[in-house]
Amino acid sequence: MKDIEFIEEEEAFCLLERAGWKPERLDAKIPLFTNGVPAGYPENPGDYDGEYELVPRSLLKDCDFIVTVRGDSMKDAGIDNGDDVVVKKCEGYDDGDIVVACLDGETTLKTICDLDGETWLVPANDAYKPICLADFQKVYILGKVTSIRKRPMKTPYSAIQKRLKEASRQPRREITESMVGNAIGQVAADIKVGRMWFCIYSVLCEPDVGMIQRGDYEGFKALIDRLFPDNYFDVNVRYISVMDVDSFKKGFRLWNEHNSPVQGKRFRDYYRLASDFYDMLMK
Repeated sequence: MKDIEFIEEEEAFCLLERAGWKPERLDAKIPLFTNGVPAGYPENPGDYDGEYELVPRSLLKDCDFIVTVRGDSMKDAGIDNGDDVVVKKCEGYDDGDIVVACLDGETTLKTICDLDGETWLVPANDAYKPICLADFQKVYILGKVTSIRKRPMKTPYSAIQKRLKEASRQPRREITESMVGNAIGQVAADIKVGRMWFCIYSVLCEPDVGMIQRGDYEGFKALIDRLFPDNYFDVNVRYISVMDVDSFKKGFRLWNEHNSPVQGKRFRDYYRLASDFYDMLMK
C-alpha cells in the first residue's frame, strides 16, 4: 500500500490557496453551547467562562455564539440533530427568522412568527406543535440563526467499495513518450531558463505519470534528447538536482512557496508551468 504523506498547516494553506479554495485560519474564539444557552448568558461575551470554539475571524460580524442542536424539530428546515447553528444577538426579528429562545429556563430553536397579535415559535417538523409565547412567564430571544454548520458526513463503506471495484475494471490512462513530447511542445515557450526544466521533470515523476523515477536526472535528460534529437534544449542535470530540494522534492501540487528554491513570481511561474504541462498530459 502506498505511504500517505501528511503536511504541516502552512503547507496545507499554500496548497489550498493555489487550488482556489480560499481557506481561513481559525483565530477567533466564540462561545460554544452544546446543551442549550442559559437565560443568564452575559451581554459581554468576554465575561463568559465556559467552552469556546475557534472560528475564522471573518465570521465574527455574523456570530456571537454557537449552539449545538439537540433534537429533530427543525429537520425540514435542513437543521438536524448534532448540527451547529451560528447565532447573532438581535434587538428585533422578522417573521420567518429562525431564533434561539429561552422559555421559562428551557432553550429551544424554532422559526418565529406573529399571528393575530400573538407571537409563535413554529417547528419545521409536523411531529411537533407550534409554541405560543403567551403561555410562558419569562421569554428571552437570545439571537437569530445566521448560518448552519453541518457535521461531516461519511459515505457508506459498501458504496465506496462498489465505486472502487468499478474503477479497477477500467484501464488506467497510459502516458506514452509521444504524449510527453507533444505536451512539452505546447509549453516549451514558457521554459524561460534552464532550471525550469525541473517542472517537466517533476511532473514526469508523479505517480500517475510514472515516466521517470525521482532522482534519475540522467534518465530525464536522456528522455528529452530522445524526444527532440534535432533540437537543443538546455537540460542541465546539475540544474535539475539543485532544484530537487525542500518542498520541491514533493509532487508539484504540494510545492510550498515558503519552503522552496524560488519565491514570489518565480514560484508562481514554476507552479503554473508544472500545472499546465500536467494538464496537457492528462487531456
